[in-house]
Amino acid sequence: MKIKFLFFIFFILFLLFPSGLIAGKIVTAKGISFFETGRELIARDKAIDEAKRAALEQAIGSTVESQTTVENFTVIKDQILSRTAGYLKNIKVIEEKKTGMGTYEVLIEAEVETSAMIEDLDRFKKVLSWQKNPRLSIIIDHDTDKSYLPAAQKSAALLTDKLKQGGFTVYKHTKDKESRMGLLVGLSLELSSKQSSYQNISLSVNEISLSANIYRPDDGEIIGTATAVKSLPGENKLKVLDDGAKQCIDLIWTDLRSKLIKVWEKELYSEREINIIIKKIPSHARALEISNIFKSDVSGILESNLANFKNGSAEFNVKYKGWPEHLLNEMQMSYFKNKYFKPAVESVEKNRIIISID
Repeated sequence: MKIKFLFFIFFILFLLFPSGLIAGKIVTAKGISFFETGRELIARDKAIDEAKRAALEQAIGSTVESQTTVENFTVIKDQILSRTAGYLKNIKVIEEKKTGMGTYEVLIEAEVETSAMIEDLDRFKKVLSWQKNPRLSIIIDHDTDKSYLPAAQKSAALLTDKLKQGGFTVYKHTKDKESRMGLLVGLSLELSSKQSSYQNISLSVNEISLSANIYRPDDGEIIGTATAVKSLPGENKLKVLDDGAKQCIDLIWTDLRSKLIKVWEKELYSEREINIIIKKIPSHARALEISNIFKSDVSGILESNLANFKNGSAEFNVKYKGWPEHLLNEMQMSYFKNKYFKPAVESVEKNRIIISID
């Protein structure tokens, strides 16, 4: 009975998902390259590369049409097309010839791993969405007077609402996720009061100052700031502080928003040094090979050096245009895992990444 039930399940799956979809999408595509006499083999290789790209482009087109519309599709498609080896398998040359026009033509049949490609399309879309939706966390400056903390927290909540309405993505700040933030906004609140008299009437004049400092999460450098000062009369200092802080948020908003966008555009792909530790590497030769993989096939890596290898653990120093999470995101893409290795993330702290590989 159990065997019959299992057979029935497999039969239903076969009807719903034909074998072509389970294994991948089978496509045929042609590649063409001009050749010179005696250099036909080079032309053949180029034609095969063109055929691979054409095969993948066919699959991308039909796949995206069957999925929801992907923004910035041209940019994403270029990323996928540059990594044919990660998505094509069982490639067969079914026809090849030289023509009288001086071209070498190759027709191939290949299997496209569409599920892996869809997964990576989503990952690329996520990376591109960071460009439009800066990732922020708001923190209260640690030097803020404890008695001012309630007002500072209300200011942070007000600023969070404004940022979200302005198209920013705001996350609750935690130390373990700090390195995954694009920017930190640190709020600092101060109050000074003095007595003055007018026509023999004693008045309390309060000056509330609020600063919003834009930080890098990795090194803590202040890369932008917006400040405002508001003077309010009143004896109830806590109420005055609340009202003044709220008005200061309104005063700095336009300036802060403009600076956040400018800083974000500059920092998004700024060059930074990242320390990567990879465990479970079988040999020093494999560690050197991984260093070369970083240099040749990970977009954004400008330089990669193997700093140390001991007991199966390798330490790499890389120069990278982006954040650590950008780099992790690419190493976790299907094309990378299929072609090189599957990374298991152990920790990410500032510009230090620790992973192990299968």
